[in-house]
Amino acid sequence: MIPVIPDSPTARAAADLAAEAAPRYLLNHSYRTYLFGRCLVPDRDIDDEAAFVAAMIHDLGLTDTHRGTGEFGQVGAELAGRFLQPRGWDTDRIRLVEEAILRHTNLVAEQVPLYRLIQAGAAVDVAGLGHEEISRDDLSRILGSYPRLEFVSRMRDRFLDEAHRHPQGAFAELERTVALSSRFGTNPIDLAAA
Repeated sequence: MIPVIPDSPTARAAADLAAEAAPRYLLNHSYRTYLFGRCLVPDRDIDDEAAFVAAMIHDLGLTDTHRGTGEFGQVGAELAGRFLQPRGWDTDRIRLVEEAILRHTNLVAEQVPLYRLIQAGAAVDVAGLGHEEISRDDLSRILGSYPRLEFVSRMRDRFLDEAHRHPQGAFAELERTVALSSRFGTNPIDLAAA
C-alpha cells in the first residue's frame, strides 16, 4: 500500500505553492519523491509533514517563478525557510526541511532519516536507484497517480541548464562524477509505467 500524503494546512499550502510554480512534470516529480522516499525509508519517527514540505519545495529553485542567481538547492532551501517561518515552525524544524533540500543531491547516503527520504525518493525518480526495493504494485500505483509525463526530456534539459549556470554546483558535480544526464532516459521505473 502506498504511503499517505500528509493533509495538514501546511502540507496543503506547500502543495499549492508547488502547483503554482512547477510545470506538471516537475510537480508530479515532487509527489513521487515523497512517496518513493517514504516507501524506502519507513521509519515511524519521521516528521512526515516536514518531509512532504521538503519534497514539494526541493526543486522549485529550477522553476521560472523561483529561479534566482543562486544554485537551485540553496534557492529552494531559502524558499522553504520563508514559507515555514510565518507558519510558526520552530527553527530546528525549519532547518530540517532546509537541510533535506540542500542534501538531496548528495551521492553518499544520508544518515538522518528525513534527509535520506528526500534523497532516496529523488534518486528513484531521476535514475531508478533503489527502485527494486519498492514493490511493483506500489511503483505502479505511484506512477499511475503521478505520471512521469515529459519528465525525462524536460528535467534533463533543466538539469543541464543548471549544471551550465553553476559549474561548481550540485548538478554539475553529478554530471562530472556519474554522468547523470545520460541516466534520465534509461530509468527502469519507466518500464513499470508502460
